[in-house]
Amino acid sequence: MEFLYFPDDKSEYIPGIISIIIIFILSILIVWLLMKASRKQVDSLNDQGYPMVYDRGETRKKSDQQAPTQKPNTPEEPIEPNGTPTKKP
Repeated sequence: MEFLYFPDDKSEYIPGIISIIIIFILSILIVWLLMKASRKQVDSLNDQGYPMVYDRGETRKKSDQQAPTQKPNTPEEPIEPNGTPTKKP
């Protein structure tokens, strides 16, 4: 198998390992920065009067972010943002 190259000197693996570690750390940093910027945009939209409506018709408030509560998984009908119940499909 001459097409595979496994060096006898294992020190040749060090530059590849270092570059993988650097890329991994940079990717985690980029994801963290994107999440932080996204939260800032959501907060600025909420301050401007545009509440974020999520897939179940919920709006998130600052009080919801500070004390998250687990809602039981019940088969209740979802509620539209204006408060009227909707029918499930």
